[in-house]
Amino acid sequence: MSLISNFQSFSEQDIQSLTTTSTRYLHFQEDNSQPRKSKRLYLRSKEEGIRYRTLYSGVQAASFERKVLRAFMVLFEDYTPIRLAGRRIYKHLNTVMEEVREERMGEITRAREICPNWDRRVDGGENVIEYARNFWDTLMDEALLLDHSLEPVAKDEESQEGGVISLYQLIHLGIDKVLIQDGLVNNTAELECIVRQIALEDVVEFEKHYNQKKEHDLQEVQDDGKYLEMTFAIFMKMLYQCTSLQKQSQNVSHVLIMLQEMEKVALDHRIGDLQDQDTSTLLAAKAVLSGSNSKCKKRQKYSNRFDEYVSKFNLWEQKFLRNSNAEMEEQQSRRFEILLGCFVGARNEKNVAALKIVYMDYTALRLGGDLIFQLMSKIANNY
Repeated sequence: MSLISNFQSFSEQDIQSLTTTSTRYLHFQEDNSQPRKSKRLYLRSKEEGIRYRTLYSGVQAASFERKVLRAFMVLFEDYTPIRLAGRRIYKHLNTVMEEVREERMGEITRAREICPNWDRRVDGGENVIEYARNFWDTLMDEALLLDHSLEPVAKDEESQEGGVISLYQLIHLGIDKVLIQDGLVNNTAELECIVRQIALEDVVEFEKHYNQKKEHDLQEVQDDGKYLEMTFAIFMKMLYQCTSLQKQSQNVSHVLIMLQEMEKVALDHRIGDLQDQDTSTLLAAKAVLSGSNSKCKKRQKYSNRFDEYVSKFNLWEQKFLRNSNAEMEEQQSRRFEILLGCFVGARNEKNVAALKIVYMDYTALRLGGDLIFQLMSKIANNY
């Protein structure tokens, strides 16, 4: 099935980038280091990024489960509404991945422009800026797992922009301590002033480019939390500015060591059972409860119903294992293949998380899911 097999080509980095890249750098060109002209700048939210990542991760996991893949194929071939909705979603997801890959390259291009002295390899190893971008993936994941990470910064916002980390989250993860210990800043107050100034410069630049020029009150810049939010490029500019006054700190070997220490500090923050759990699955659980109260209640309603379906499939599987019936399998061959795929899929965390997102967010597939459950109920209850 070509629609499913295409997901196998996406790397772990591709899928992780869905929650770690900023749409600000889509179409960023190397020739003039500027994004192409556009009427407006679309900002993907953190919740959207998490849902996309969950979908890609789950579909990819399902593609390696033979019985789950077979169930998808039967559903796609036998049920027209699911086939039509599936093709539409696939086309959309494919476009999203193309954009995310371009956004990631745009971020790296922007960082190379901001930090020209760091665009080199250390002792023939990894390029420092490319290492920093990979570290940013880790940093974003740990920031997203923090409490209240999906709550809007400003009162007039419904959601947070994806691919950004706030200074408060960096402090919570201990990144400020690394900078202070290296003597790059004296305290967090100084770091906050640096971040606000760089964030303002970035906002002004992009507003100018997208023809959204407006005056920025200095008091607003000092008080508004949005000026403490950092994309990868802003983060790199902040590091570059902090190290600019110390010749030793600008040395690429020293920069690499600093980034490695930051990564260690960030990873040490995740303790206990969370260390062994899949990040995309953990993030998906947070996304269920995010958003406005009305959206959250509706999403929770569908989430609870989906959980009931999964529990039922687990119970039916136990019944099936106790009472194997080859004759029924022969009589209900195609529908029975769907049921077997549901059994396997219900045991796969990534697959369950992805299907839950589909069930909550896509009305056509939710109706299709309810229909499938009713059909599977008839088979299981008559078994």
